[in-house]
Amino acid sequence: MSVLSVQEFASNHSDLGVDKLPFQEVDYLTHLAQSNPSMEHFICAVYDGDTLLARAYLQRMPFNGERLDNFRPTRWLSSALYDILVRPIRWRVLSLGSIFTTGDNGLVFSKELSQEAKAEVYGYLLSQFQNGLIPFDGLLIKDVYMETDSWMVDCLKERGFYMTPSEPDMILAHVTRFSTMEEYSAALRAKYRTKYNQVAERSKDLQVSDYTNWCEAPTDAMYPLYVNIMSAVDFYIQLMSPAYFQIERNSSSSLPKLRTYSVGDEVIGWISWFEDDKRIHAHLIGLNHNKAGKYRAYHRILYDLLELGIEQKKDTVCYGRTSQQAKSNVGAQPNAMASAVYHRRKSMRYLMKSFAQSVELETENSRQAFR
Repeated sequence: MSVLSVQEFASNHSDLGVDKLPFQEVDYLTHLAQSNPSMEHFICAVYDGDTLLARAYLQRMPFNGERLDNFRPTRWLSSALYDILVRPIRWRVLSLGSIFTTGDNGLVFSKELSQEAKAEVYGYLLSQFQNGLIPFDGLLIKDVYMETDSWMVDCLKERGFYMTPSEPDMILAHVTRFSTMEEYSAALRAKYRTKYNQVAERSKDLQVSDYTNWCEAPTDAMYPLYVNIMSAVDFYIQLMSPAYFQIERNSSSSLPKLRTYSVGDEVIGWISWFEDDKRIHAHLIGLNHNKAGKYRAYHRILYDLLELGIEQKKDTVCYGRTSQQAKSNVGAQPNAMASAVYHRRKSMRYLMKSFAQSVELETENSRQAFR
């Protein structure tokens, strides 16, 4: 097993003979590392002899307890304990999976591995992390899909991790059943077809611009709109830095694509996304809330991602977390996810257990948009 920085991995390893997701490919990770210097970025590669079995992408970053204030208990005793024990926390958190990309659990396995072999590799990785392979205070394992990754949940619980709920990933599957947006619209129930037509009408005056090179985009105007979105999120570990937005396009397909939505010369919204052979995966978004509503810019973005999926014959559009009702209006359905937490100190693990068990997420009722 080897542990390297992203830059070292890029220069020393060409043996990436495993399934790759766009947001886990080395050139994107290199840009992510360079643009977020307060975070350390690592790749762990697991070998059987000379054969690469899997790799894991991790980030280590500072974490302050105040970031959990949105989950502060309401009962007097619990809130007092929270103020004493949680708010003063100053940890080094090691996260498995990109904290900026919903659905990325940080693992890429060889195609040839059976699920049993994957579980063995996963258990080995977890044990190495717990034993201090990369020094940490707290471990965060992100975005475990409860249905398809149930074997991961079993491994995590066996290793003493505590599971905590995450907002579901909103996914529109079987996009290839539609050849055009007209076919998509015809498949909607009347109520949601009306919503689609209303968005098309209200957003028709938006100017839409695509950028292959982020450096040519109005990034100074885009960054505050991204901060608008993040300020409304209950919990996040870190913001992207402004330097992240200086992405230079090269021959790689793994870098995120970008589209802006403007009224006159003013950008009121934007979306970035990844593409692979089978899917569109929403990444970062920015909105001017005061002006986006008039033009239904957010809903236009959701429909545009679907249209991209149809045009490029993708099977899936992954919209990410939050805004469950709006995304289900388009036809996306929730895919339940959880995260897992662990601390190197036994006393803190008891606190984590109590906190993890007390977390309750507000859920939104998903709509059934299709007939």
